[in-house]
Parts: sequence; structure tokens; C-alpha cells
Amino acid sequence: MTRLRFLFLIPIGLSLSVQAQKTDSLVGKWKYVDVYNKHRYDTATLRIANEYFGNMTFYFKANNHYKAFVMNNIDEGVWSLNEATSKVRITSYKGNSNESQIIGLSADKLILTLGEGSFIMARTNVTESDNVEQPLPDIKTVSVTKSQISKKWFLTRREVPGRSEAQLKMASTLIRGAYAYFKSNGVYEAQSLKVTESGKWAFGPDNKSIIVTIENQQRIWNIKSISPTQLVLISGYTEELWKFSTKLL
Repeated sequence: MTRLRFLFLIPIGLSLSVQAQKTDSLVGKWKYVDVYNKHRYDTATLRIANEYFGNMTFYFKANNHYKAFVMNNIDEGVWSLNEATSKVRITSYKGNSNESQIIGLSADKLILTLGEGSFIMARTNVTESDNVEQPLPDIKTVSVTKSQISKKWFLTRREVPGRSEAQLKMASTLIRGAYAYFKSNGVYEAQSLKVTESGKWAFGPDNKSIIVTIENQQRIWNIKSISPTQLVLISGYTEELWKFSTKLL
């Protein structure tokens, strides 16, 4: 899921203290109830929050699989809880990974931050369809070396399943000049639509994937193919391809 910038600041001096969190306590399905510390926000902001998040749910399964419905988007992947920090990491099959802070957790109530917003959620019933897990595609990947990947790669095409060729060509025009720079010292730099961001990158298992970390967010790409001038990455465990070249076309 993407970082949710929503005019909220994470409250300082929280009134709820979190006891030692138990992973088992988080297991179950949770639904949105309200904004946490809602007295801090005006009526218009709260109305927008209810419009965007009113139907939000999270289902944390005991096998560490999760399902989520956030801002009318269905998401699925794996989750883990750091009991020492009370942070839950949600890694989407789409390739995004984010940490969320647990502010409060009881038998029937969860208070969770998402980006810069904090929300009250209540335990709800699990449906039969909740337990149907998305089958992952059979992804073919290759192992690469640091010297192969440590270059400035210009994004030439992003192929998203379901989009027409006309849509893909239009998107390619918009992203012209966008790049990902994997530096040999582990520093990551990227630019898209004249916005530059930086962080760190590292290989995943067997050097067959790249994990980019920017603040508490991560992006995971699986490596489909590489040559001295061409690179093809797969966004997470999807069929979405990102194609790069060492030359700005």
C-alpha cells in the first residue's frame, strides 16, 4: 500500500499505553470505527476521513497472511509484528512494504497508524471469502551481481496488466526521464516527474530481488532479466513489469 498523507500528525503524548503486544492478539479481522483523537481535527477533515476510510478493513491471519481493503483498494500479502516496538510490517504482494505503529490493542479494539493518520478499529466477523488467498504467479527470476545492477537505469516502460497499448504508450511518455540509480555503496536515488527521492537498497535472497528502503517504507522488485544495457524488474509478486535502459531514449 502507498504512504497515506492525510493532513494528520501522529499524536505526541499518547493517552493509551501499549503493553507487551502479543502476535496472537492481533490475529483477526478489524474494521474502521473512527479517527483517533478526533477532537484535534475540524469537521471537514473528519468528513473526508470517513469518506476515504469508512469501509477500511484489515484481516491478519494466523499464518501471517493478510487481506486489506483501504480507500476502495483490495490488497493482500504477508505481515509480521515486532513485539518490542509494537510495529506491524505489512508487505504487499504488489511490492510495497510499510510499518505501522500499534498505539493500542485489546480483545476488541485496535488503534493503528497508517502513514500520518491514526485510526480506531474494532474486531469484526470473518467471512468465508476472507480465507481465500490469492494464488501467486510463477515468477521466473535471475541472480545478479552488484556490479551488474550498480548503474543509473532510465525507466522506459511500465507494463501493467489490463491496460491497453495506447494507455501504456501514454504512460511511457509521461515517465520519460524517470530513473532508478542503484549506487555501489548501497545508496538508492530515483527521480520521477521531477521529484527526487533517496534511500538505501540491498539484495533479497540469492540476489534475485532488490529491496529499496526509504524511511520506514520498502519497495520490493524481483529481477526478471538483465544485460549490460537493459533491466527488467517485476513489481513484487505480480505481472507488472518495469523496463529500464542505461540510455535515455
